[in-house]
Amino acid sequence: MKKKVLFFVACATALALAACNKPTTAEPEATPTAAVEATATPEPTATPEPTATPKPTATPKPTATPKPTQDPNWYENMLADSVMSTGNNARLKKVLEKARNGETVNIATLGGSITEGGNASPMSKGYAYLFAEEFGKTYGVNGGENINYVNAGLSGTPSSLGVIRFQRDVVEALGAEPDLFLIEFEVNDYAEVTKGRGYESIVYDVLSQDNDAAVIMIFAVRDDMWNVQNEHIPISKHYDIPVVCVKDGINPAITKKYMTKNKFYADSYHPNNYGHTVMKDFIMELIRTVDEEEAEEMNAIPENAVKGRDFSGMEMITSKYTDVTFELGAFTKADTGGQGFVVKGGHSFPDNWMRDTSAGNEPFKMTLTCKNLLLNCKQGGNECGNADVYVDGEKVMTVNGAGGWGNSNVVLLIDEKEAAEHTVEIRMADGQENKTFTIYAFGYTK
Repeated sequence: MKKKVLFFVACATALALAACNKPTTAEPEATPTAAVEATATPEPTATPEPTATPKPTATPKPTATPKPTQDPNWYENMLADSVMSTGNNARLKKVLEKARNGETVNIATLGGSITEGGNASPMSKGYAYLFAEEFGKTYGVNGGENINYVNAGLSGTPSSLGVIRFQRDVVEALGAEPDLFLIEFEVNDYAEVTKGRGYESIVYDVLSQDNDAAVIMIFAVRDDMWNVQNEHIPISKHYDIPVVCVKDGINPAITKKYMTKNKFYADSYHPNNYGHTVMKDFIMELIRTVDEEEAEEMNAIPENAVKGRDFSGMEMITSKYTDVTFELGAFTKADTGGQGFVVKGGHSFPDNWMRDTSAGNEPFKMTLTCKNLLLNCKQGGNECGNADVYVDGEKVMTVNGAGGWGNSNVVLLIDEKEAAEHTVEIRMADGQENKTFTIYAFGYTK
């Protein structure tokens, strides 16, 4: 029996040595089997007494969401975002060349209250004035002594009034046709009577000048990010015009909380001083971008229109105008109140016709040859009433002369493809005979 045990031990030892000397592989080997003597079953250990259930730990309070990291380049990014299009850069590059060479550069801005400087303090700190000053310092000579500038912004007015005022308030005010012209009517053209044709006519008239003038469109925006830029974008694309879009600039910065609306706006419509400065920076960013681009060949002006150019070459008719025939009737006074220019001062339409309530109800009559005719009348307080307008003996509308602050109210009276002679009459509506009514001006195309 002892020999058998020794034999088995020897065999087991040999097998173990053989296993140790076998080469390894990626897969694990099976455990070798060997005869093993049975061991005694261990006595069961005592069951441990249950430990007390630990008390649940308090749920940790959520940590505050970290504030977004301020992008150190957010302002520069905002400037870049505001450049909707550099358009065809040939005209603007020509303006920059003239400015650097010391030639006189005539700059004009035309628009509503934002362009006039609304809610800047003082209004001469509005974006348009700031831009003209910085443009002169940056691109002109001797701090901008060769820059001639006029601001033709007028509060509460649409582009249909802009096309009436263009010749007087831009060309005549400059004493020359503009070399660089900025137009801004994005928050004023929501119910504009020419449906974009007046706006396009202004743009076309500037581009058609002999001096290869440059146009920049300024798309201002209300604090709720509303404007009419979608109505004007097709015009910018059609003529390949540079565009500054305030909405595209400030909206991402406000959304990301780099800037608040209260920091930019003074009220629902107008920027404050900071906002006007930002708008100036937007325009300068566009010009810097164009300045760095390769020069392009100048595009030809398209022969066709987008909205229409029916109001191109419009002339303003006032009481001093002599090319039409007037019969004043009861409209013999001049209204010295109403709308005026804030910064440069003076009545915006001093040569007007106001009805004398003591002179009866004789109508105002005008005879002229025209294709298109726009009427600009005053919207005043309770002393102002409504007037009926007749064209060639037929009533075409009743115009509201009340409910305003002396602001302009523009209506379209005649809109035809061919010029013809017309007679226009304006008389007080029934029941309004004790009210006054002021005709600020007319605009017409021949």
